[in-house]
Amino acid sequence: MAEGFLFNFAERLLVGLASLAHQELGLPWRIKEEITKLKDTFSLIKGVLRDAEEKQRNHNHEVTVWLGQLKDVLYDVDDLLDDFSTEALRRQILRRNEMVKKVRVFFSKSNQLAYSLKMGHRVSAIRKRLDKIAADRTKFHFTDSPVESLLEVKERDQTYSFVREEEIIGRDDDKKKIVKLLLQSELEENVSIVPIIGIGGLGKTTLAKMVFNDKNVGEHFQLKLWVCVSEKFELKLIVEKIIEAATGSKPERDLQMETLQNILRDKINGKKYLLVLDDVWNEVREKWLNLRNLLLGGARGSWIVITTRSGLVAEITSTVLPHELEGLSKSQSWSLLKQMAFKEQSHESNASHFEAIGMEIVEKCKGVPLALRAIGSVLFTRTEAEWVKVKNNIVKYITQQESGIMPVLKLSYDHLPPHLRQCFAYCSLILKDTEFWVEDLIMYWMAQGFIQPLSGDQDLEDVGHEYFMDLLWKSFFQVAEEDDSGNVKRFTMHDLMHDLACSVAGTEYCIASLEAENADERTRHVLFEDELDASWKILSTLHKAKKLRTIFLPDGSLNQSICNALISNFRYLRSLNLSFSGIERLPHSIGKLKHLRGLYLIGNENLKKLPSSLCRLQNLQTLRLSGCSDLEKLPRKTRRLVSLRYLYIDGCGSLAYMPRGLGLLTCLRTLNEFIVGKRGKGVGELRELNGLNNLKGKIRISSLKNAIPEPGSSYLKEKLNLKHLKLSWRNEENDEDDEEEEEEDDASNEKSELVFEGLEPHPNLEMLVVYGYPGSKICSWLSSITNLTRLILEDCVECKHLPPLHQLASLKFLRLSGLKVLENVSEIEMQKELSSSKSTKFFPSLEELNLMNCPNLKGWWSGDVDEASNAQLPYFPCLSDLTIRWCPNLTSMPLFPSVRELHLNETSWKQLQETMKLKMTTSEEPSSSSLFPPFSKLTKMWFVDIEELDSLPEEFLQNLTSLWSLYIASCSNLTSMPKGMHFLTSLQELSIWGCPQLSERCQRDIGVDWPNIAHIENICIDGRVI
Repeated sequence: MAEGFLFNFAERLLVGLASLAHQELGLPWRIKEEITKLKDTFSLIKGVLRDAEEKQRNHNHEVTVWLGQLKDVLYDVDDLLDDFSTEALRRQILRRNEMVKKVRVFFSKSNQLAYSLKMGHRVSAIRKRLDKIAADRTKFHFTDSPVESLLEVKERDQTYSFVREEEIIGRDDDKKKIVKLLLQSELEENVSIVPIIGIGGLGKTTLAKMVFNDKNVGEHFQLKLWVCVSEKFELKLIVEKIIEAATGSKPERDLQMETLQNILRDKINGKKYLLVLDDVWNEVREKWLNLRNLLLGGARGSWIVITTRSGLVAEITSTVLPHELEGLSKSQSWSLLKQMAFKEQSHESNASHFEAIGMEIVEKCKGVPLALRAIGSVLFTRTEAEWVKVKNNIVKYITQQESGIMPVLKLSYDHLPPHLRQCFAYCSLILKDTEFWVEDLIMYWMAQGFIQPLSGDQDLEDVGHEYFMDLLWKSFFQVAEEDDSGNVKRFTMHDLMHDLACSVAGTEYCIASLEAENADERTRHVLFEDELDASWKILSTLHKAKKLRTIFLPDGSLNQSICNALISNFRYLRSLNLSFSGIERLPHSIGKLKHLRGLYLIGNENLKKLPSSLCRLQNLQTLRLSGCSDLEKLPRKTRRLVSLRYLYIDGCGSLAYMPRGLGLLTCLRTLNEFIVGKRGKGVGELRELNGLNNLKGKIRISSLKNAIPEPGSSYLKEKLNLKHLKLSWRNEENDEDDEEEEEEDDASNEKSELVFEGLEPHPNLEMLVVYGYPGSKICSWLSSITNLTRLILEDCVECKHLPPLHQLASLKFLRLSGLKVLENVSEIEMQKELSSSKSTKFFPSLEELNLMNCPNLKGWWSGDVDEASNAQLPYFPCLSDLTIRWCPNLTSMPLFPSVRELHLNETSWKQLQETMKLKMTTSEEPSSSSLFPPFSKLTKMWFVDIEELDSLPEEFLQNLTSLWSLYIASCSNLTSMPKGMHFLTSLQELSIWGCPQLSERCQRDIGVDWPNIAHIENICIDGRVI
């Protein structure tokens, strides 16, 4: 259990005990009396926990033992409460779903008596243990503090501005950037603010000192002030410190705030000043604004430099982009390590054998100067053998209480509220140098009960995401990947942050080796880091850890008997990860893991079925079956998994249908695949989706060819949080059956259109993919999905009619592929469409357009547009990427002057010629000039198999000033490269393939057209670089 969390854990258990007496479990009054006594004892202990945890931090061994015993009892009480709530849920399900006779048997007096006796003994045993612990508390003389208060945070030593810059390594570039920023003359605000942000020990204060003492900075500012803020962000205290920095003496004691603010403003108003606020922790914006308002009277060009570990501090204070400090390079790190480890001018510092060991140490310090200094101090005057010893035990020396970096990093941990401490400690189970999915981490936190909403209407997922973002802002995590909307998808942890997580996690968390018994009786969460082998004796490693809550196994081959034993022996598991373990079956005993919240079976390709006992897991929240390609069906009574929130079944190609009753799982947030099976016993139909209105994110509904139309149905319209929808009339994981049923009659097509009509989503949908739809028209509701940004219609081979797509004002990406009979994108004549559009611009947001394999596509609009003048044709104002392939009859479409990438393959040259006729175009980008010639933004261009292309007109080439890459293939009528190629001053790559005459004329030095292309750096002809 993470440091500093016992108080909150006890408080949560107290709430559980208080509510237990009110649950309708038919408990005898004796058990209720025992529970009341247990609750009262808990209240007594909770009152002294804050003081106990504080004494533990001061290395009081007896208190540590006492708290360890208390933790064991707390875990047991948590299990007890979970047993009671599971029983209540089980009875609720039986009342609702099962046969009357079965219910009578279950609720018979003998059954209830046996349950009461068993639970009564457990409650009594726990109460006796807790009474003894409560009695022992008196000998420690703890201070009673029943109200929650944060543990006292040990303050960092006060900083000062002096620095010997010649001893600083690797921060010159950072200093230059900030100094340049401070000295710039064109500033809109009187006082600007730049934060320097990074984890503890990275050198933020040192960099601020270098900037503060720079000669040019000293000459530029009338007043320079250095203030160490640290943990206590009290307005009066900070104002007093700034006054002291400005005057050289402390203000008189007990001055009122009114007097102090007058003195402060008198000292800085009208002066160009530089103020460094070092080590700022405050994340309350109102507090910051109160201070900032007193500092705004400086002359134009004044600056405030803030050093902080928190991204949120940077967000609420900065007026310019924060300076994010990074680690030193390997060479800089080695220089710093040498500086600390060797005497000046020591010949050993250049010895290759020391350098080889040192570079391995440098690798482990990850460029953090404080870590390098700490290790360098340890290595001072040491022998080569001692260097090797330090290298092999690097974490031990980094975490030393006095000289190591860990006390500095732990300040960040101590500032966390208790609920974030346990979440961070759990991250000790993430292997170093791993990119981890944010969604997975939140699921793991949920499984352990770490996420506690403040109100009943908050989603656990949303609260969990807030927890993650809080830790990200505070520099515990680093962003590894974001989606198109800027949401963090994956993250990493700095190695030193991982070491911190391991340090604070305590004995409850264990990264185990399959060769060592390093898990003990207090271990609750274990991760195996070795690759699995069938011969490993996992159980011998875990034989002491009887009450594990988490088991994460590595990839590899897991012996089936070991799998069975794991599940049988650890009944208190909350998370079990058997992904990629190679198991072929899940044992029936899985149904006894009644506390289980998360079961991960990803990538077990030989797993064909799941045991029916799985459906006894009423607490299960997450079931991940992705990539179980041989899995044939889900259990018949899957509907009993009433707590299920995440069900992942993508990559389960053998899965033929969803079980009936799935729609009863109203807690589901993620169901990434819904397979429509052929009507039959136990087969769930589309109507199962009606009850799943809490679904979020993405879903693919496949095998819609099996769906039965239900007039008036609306399966998806109430799902406000569904963002991505894929509708597939085939099972893309298994196309064999689809190939046998390619022939579709008119009745079948009409049936598909009725099914499609009932799949209208909520207007909040952002992405829609329609695949293999056999109908002749796309439903009209498509035009009403106003938030749609991506639309893909693929292999809809009979589709002749599309709804008005121009009404989709938010659309950024459009792909029409394999629409074999489509003749026009729009059924409306051009002028009518333009006049009916609600927007003044044509497709105002469209950035990428793909038209592929539409052999009968003739034009964008119906009717004859040949007579329309070039000036009347609309153009895509934001289109940057256009691909047209295998559309040989397409001759008319909107103009596309702003494209940056253009792919034309087996299509008409005419569309490009029409756009060429434009003289100038208005730019839609605020940062660019208002007018630009067509194609002047084009950077990459592909021409493949275009018969009409017989020359590259000069009026076209002269606009291609940004073109970087040109690819020409199978354009047999293009026989020369014109002199106008000299206009292409940015062209770096030219590739020619399958154009015999053109290839001959472009040969290096001897080709007729070589002078026209000789300025191009990289030229490739028929796969050969010339």
